[in-house]
Amino acid sequence: MSDFNRNLAFIIGINEYKNGISRLQNATNDAKKLVEILREKHNYQVWVCLDEIATLNNIIQFLEVTLPQEVAAEDRLIFYFAGHGIALNGEEGPEGYLIPQDAVLGNTKTYFPMTRLQECLNKLPCRHFLAILDCCFAGAFRWSSTRDLLAPPEVIHQERYNRFITDPAWQVITSAASDQKALDAFSINSERGSVGNHSPFAMALFDALEGVADAYPPPINGKSGGDGVITATELYLYLRDRVETGAEEQSHRQTPGIWSLSKHNKGEYIFLAPGHPLNLPPAPPLDESKNPYRGLQSFEEEHKNLFFGRSKLVDKLHEFVENNPFTIVLGASGSGKSSLVKAGLIPKLKASKQEKWHILPQVRPGESPFRALNNVLTVANLPLVSGSQKSLADSVKAWLSGNPDSKLLLLIDQSEELVTINRDEEERSLFLQEITNALATYPLVLRVVLTLRSDFEPQLREAGLKNIPAAVNFGKTVFNDNWQTGRFIVPAMTRSELGEAIEKPAETRVMYFDPHSLVDQLIDEVAGMPGALPLLSFALSELYLKYLGRQQEAKLNGSTIDRAITADDYQQIGGVVQSLTARADKEYNTLVEQGKTYEKIIKNLMLRMVALGGGQLARRRVSLSELEYPATVQDYVMKVIKHFSEARLLVSGRDNDDKAFVEPAHDALVRGWQRLGKWKDEELANIILQQELTPTAEKWKEEGHRKGSIGLLWDDDPRLPSLEKVMKSENNWLNIIETGFVKRSVQRRKNVRQRLIGSVATVFVSLTGLTIFALYQLQLSTLREKASRVTNQLSTIPLDSLVLGIQATGESSSRLGQVLDPVQNSLSLAVAGAQEELMIRADESGVNGVAFSPDGETIASGGNDGTIRLWDLTGKQKSLLRGHKEKVLENGLKGKGVITVAFSPDGQTITSGGDDGTVRLWNLQGKQTKIWDKRHKNSVSSVVFSPNGNSVVSVSSDSIWLWNLRTNIAKKIFSPQEKNEKLNVVAFSPDGRFMFTCKEKIWNQDEKI
Repeated sequence: MSDFNRNLAFIIGINEYKNGISRLQNATNDAKKLVEILREKHNYQVWVCLDEIATLNNIIQFLEVTLPQEVAAEDRLIFYFAGHGIALNGEEGPEGYLIPQDAVLGNTKTYFPMTRLQECLNKLPCRHFLAILDCCFAGAFRWSSTRDLLAPPEVIHQERYNRFITDPAWQVITSAASDQKALDAFSINSERGSVGNHSPFAMALFDALEGVADAYPPPINGKSGGDGVITATELYLYLRDRVETGAEEQSHRQTPGIWSLSKHNKGEYIFLAPGHPLNLPPAPPLDESKNPYRGLQSFEEEHKNLFFGRSKLVDKLHEFVENNPFTIVLGASGSGKSSLVKAGLIPKLKASKQEKWHILPQVRPGESPFRALNNVLTVANLPLVSGSQKSLADSVKAWLSGNPDSKLLLLIDQSEELVTINRDEEERSLFLQEITNALATYPLVLRVVLTLRSDFEPQLREAGLKNIPAAVNFGKTVFNDNWQTGRFIVPAMTRSELGEAIEKPAETRVMYFDPHSLVDQLIDEVAGMPGALPLLSFALSELYLKYLGRQQEAKLNGSTIDRAITADDYQQIGGVVQSLTARADKEYNTLVEQGKTYEKIIKNLMLRMVALGGGQLARRRVSLSELEYPATVQDYVMKVIKHFSEARLLVSGRDNDDKAFVEPAHDALVRGWQRLGKWKDEELANIILQQELTPTAEKWKEEGHRKGSIGLLWDDDPRLPSLEKVMKSENNWLNIIETGFVKRSVQRRKNVRQRLIGSVATVFVSLTGLTIFALYQLQLSTLREKASRVTNQLSTIPLDSLVLGIQATGESSSRLGQVLDPVQNSLSLAVAGAQEELMIRADESGVNGVAFSPDGETIASGGNDGTIRLWDLTGKQKSLLRGHKEKVLENGLKGKGVITVAFSPDGQTITSGGDDGTVRLWNLQGKQTKIWDKRHKNSVSSVVFSPNGNSVVSVSSDSIWLWNLRTNIAKKIFSPQEKNEKLNVVAFSPDGRFMFTCKEKIWNQDEKI
């Protein structure tokens, strides 16, 4: 081979043992045949050491004196030994020995230690070295070596071949493992197995070197395989397949192995296949689409061929999922949880030959985990989860009917979104309970895998234990047990694993690191750093782009460059830690230089993508519909999204509802970009306000002009003044939907206040007659001054101006004809909004309860005749609702009255409670949609909807019940402790968290506070 000065080989073969050691039949023949092949087929100069010459002293003399004198740096060397070998137990593993011809059985001092062999070989100056050990227990040499070798590429490109030759290659191939071939590891009395005139291993070796091992790439479309090159790894793979199979046919175990010595560094010992011309294609061209690193994005299933460094952990996770129905993959942010599952576990499950797996599309909880789950079930053509009607267990049952011999995997990725994005605690708990119930029903079929940031584990685990009814306490036990046994911790990567994750993706693109010490430098920077993987991956992606820049520059100059990532590239990106923030700052500054408007746009856009749930920063997925602004702003927003997406800092896609979204590429950007952290600290109150406002405004928009939308407005919400200030400020971050919502809330507040002013004016005007004579003597000048104040204050503090106006009118009452015009005018303005009260005679038998719809357009009344009547504001009856029954009351009398009525927040549903102890739901057309009975023993005195409309609370003198409208589950949340402790009224706080009765006792849904 022209790349080396000389091809050298030192061959040892021993049959004729003495001193109690059994004779071998084929070792000498094996050595002689190998000498022949190396000389005639591969142009080697060979030193031969057979039988009586192969004494311990001669071997040591040749290895420690002759070879160092003969072998030069540009030579390459093969060391071959065929004879007896032995492995004895040592402190760090088997201690292997080669047995010289003059060795004495049982006297280890006469054996040649494999560790000493390694020491001798490491002193040689050659760049390439290959040892081939064909003896019992040859695998013990592994404990004298350092690194395992990886599988070879199927195609060797010319550039990779050049690297194989250039880089050091120090490899060892052994014919058997450390505990093979003899049954007694302390005995070497038995002969080596043999087939004909050669050992099975030697026969395979000869065929391989004759060219049979040149099997990569495999034959395609009738074309012969091979490329003319046999690497040491290809040689080993051929030997392993031949020897293992042949040994099994003889009911014997023999497993060849391959390892590298400490001097090995990315090279490969190479043989050229005799008579086969070199067929080495050039490496494919590189561009941005060929980037082997994922940057801040996780690995998906299609990236499995670029996912390295986690093979052992993938095997552990695979076994874990096989044995545990519920798996929570836990790790710090940036530990590679999602990639481990999507690019590691899922491909392995699909490739499994023991089990047949069906993998559902992954679920990302987002704002509504049930909606996300149902979207996945829709894709899989399975029944949807719909509260009390259909459960996840029903969906699994339907799937099982068509797949009786398979397992079903449901992946819930980034489940911390149940805490950071989903705001409905009840939905969160019900979602986790659905999973628990399905797993309890089908523990042998269903597998659920959650990926979860460790810092959110307490919140999510607590959520799973909430709202489990007291009657099914076993549910808490099931959830607890599943959680405890299902925890799978993702550890930090070892240095070896990090090395694979750095180098192997580059190798898939026929690239390397120059100098190789750059790999260690990268490892040193991230080893032991929590959550460092996305930072490392981003830095590697930046290094690849730096290479592309140098490559393009070289092309323009008419030259080429090596496919190497260099230390200069690393210095230019600022190292691993600074690469991300440096890139973010660079993209920010690039846009701001084009116009100062970008400062505000980037700031407000990025702050929308920060989630604050659980006190920890995380990224937030934002739908493009949330990023719709007036045209003057929208162009800037879209340019920012495009610019940051091209820089791989933002990623876009479509969610489970097929809605377009954009989000930060990883939590590492949200947590690590100092500029964004400063913005977060400055605008924390606005971030919280925006994330409370946005879902309400979007729901209001979805309702359109339906009456229920009015009930969503914040006209009486204390947060509205803050939003007014934002809307009028230069830092107006409101989008189109939010702006419309705020304006409509402000207008409704104004309308409500005007009606209130009219009502109050009527009251105060009626009081003026009581004061008219008491203030007769005041001067007209005082009246003028007060009248002026009335006029000025009417628009800002109407109640105060009304009081003042009434006082002024009283002061001038004795001179009614002389009352100043300003006073008269101001009072006229004040009372103009007051209208005559409407009197509705609802029920001759008596009315117990009334309620206004949220939009103020409908009145509901409950009567003693057992009916509910709906009225418009003209007094016209719209509907008559019948359903409540007659019942004997506590006092012995009969009653069928409707005691209490209430509207849902969206105005589309009415709930009623009556003497019959039932709670009923009605739609606006008068149809009864639900009834809950057999819960209250006495009359229901109060019913109320929760602020989100998902629950109804009902009260009677004997108990308080909470009804979940989604699941149709009822839960008793309180009973009086004393007979004289009566309960009659209940209400929710505005945030929906607590309820209280008029007895001034406060409860949450589980316990008294």
